[in-house]
Amino acid sequence: MKTLLRFAILAAVLVASSCVPPGRQPPGPPAPPHPPPGPDAPTTRPNIVMIMADDLDATTTPLWDAMPKTKALLADQGLTFDNAFSPTPICCPARATILTGQYGHNTDVLTNGGEHGGWESFVEGGGEERSFPVQLQAAGYDTMLVGKYLNGIESDPTHIPPGWTEWYGGVDNLLYAGYGYTLNENGTLVTYGTDAEDYATDVIAAKTMDYVHRAEADDAQPFFAYVAPTAPHLPLAAPPRYASNPWVGAKAPRTPNWYEPDVSDKSEWLKWSTASHDATKSWNDVDWANRMGSLMGLDDLVAGVVETLDTHGELDNTVLMFISDNGYNLGSHKLVHKMAPYEESVRVPLVMAGPGIRHGTESRMVIEPDLAPTILDLAGLSAPAWTDGTSLVPLLGEGPSPSTWRSDFVGQYLGGAAANGIGAELPPTLSFALFVMLLGQELPTYTSIRTTDHLYVEWDQTAIGAGIGAELYDMAADPYQLDNLLATEAGRSANAALVAQLKSRMTQLVDCAGPTCRS
Repeated sequence: MKTLLRFAILAAVLVASSCVPPGRQPPGPPAPPHPPPGPDAPTTRPNIVMIMADDLDATTTPLWDAMPKTKALLADQGLTFDNAFSPTPICCPARATILTGQYGHNTDVLTNGGEHGGWESFVEGGGEERSFPVQLQAAGYDTMLVGKYLNGIESDPTHIPPGWTEWYGGVDNLLYAGYGYTLNENGTLVTYGTDAEDYATDVIAAKTMDYVHRAEADDAQPFFAYVAPTAPHLPLAAPPRYASNPWVGAKAPRTPNWYEPDVSDKSEWLKWSTASHDATKSWNDVDWANRMGSLMGLDDLVAGVVETLDTHGELDNTVLMFISDNGYNLGSHKLVHKMAPYEESVRVPLVMAGPGIRHGTESRMVIEPDLAPTILDLAGLSAPAWTDGTSLVPLLGEGPSPSTWRSDFVGQYLGGAAANGIGAELPPTLSFALFVMLLGQELPTYTSIRTTDHLYVEWDQTAIGAGIGAELYDMAADPYQLDNLLATEAGRSANAALVAQLKSRMTQLVDCAGPTCRS
């Protein structure tokens, strides 16, 4: 290991050592035995640990202020992708895409529930069998998931998908609250209480560290860990040890598009719902404090996992990935939540560190369908032909860069039913008033195309009625997306050729599959 990396690890661990609790291991069944490596397994393969935040944007939230240890251990020692995007920016579709490497129109998961959303749609469409852990396990990887899986699995809480050697998946929405939740621990349901040691992020951290401790004993078998806490998803507060932190009572960032005062150029759905959206202003400041505090707990999780890998001599052979499922609006354009085609919803953090990964920043456009083929490539495996994404491995090293790369992606969301959207994520601990207020944030269906230079959005006219139903933004001149270039007749005329070009490409991508998504 390079001296600089070990110094950073030790420095961060010294800071974290008084903060990371050992974690309580609850009663439950013993972990299943590890299967032997598959016959076609390569001889030298890295361990892979993917830590996924929940609703963490890369636009508004100063995440490294709340996560200095993660910055020192991963971002400063690895590669930061500063143009990473979530094509369908809401929990279940984004996670289904990450697991399969497919756009939402190919996973049949375009929202959190209903006919074309949620865990049941994922299962019915064969998504679990296509998930990359199935291929990893078949090639001899030991695999583990701990934390959040897919919205809707609560309807079958003892279900364990194929491809997982060990399973500690959440089965109810109390996981968002951090206490009183239930985990399916290798087929046994274990309910946690309300004591400090039950705080969900800390329990997930302890289970991950215990898994690494046991998995490293088999040097011949690499492991993959999918670590999915719910921080900083609302209403999770800071862990008790950080109840007093710099963000208590602070105000959310007032960016130029925070509660955008003039939305006359936006589509009709935002204009007619403005009054209900304005009512969420005070909640955003409460949410902001909770989010930043909960990230401090997530920072401890990352530091604890890295320390455990280092202690067991596995860090040199482990690729670490830090990612979020989708972004978060936090008041941008009067929106509390996510789902929107705007920058705050779709832009996500992505950092990778480990053997062979260069230090620095990568600015080429990457999307969540790229993660599954990347993980398979790191494991020495080929991605299936139906994968929509492209492996990021050619971007990781110091060698020659690819001569061509993606310059656009399609965005999609199936809206209209609040219970199938953000309603599927709200825990019963929320007050009725807040519950209703958040449901009022549901978006209508849209399709968009995001290029390196522009965002073009078409809203479902049957849902929003007459009026402005399309939006176009120049991302260089208008990064906060304040000026819809299609709001006037003059703007529509001046941009007609560009819109025609974008519509044509969007039409190609909205039905793409496999190779046609990559060209």
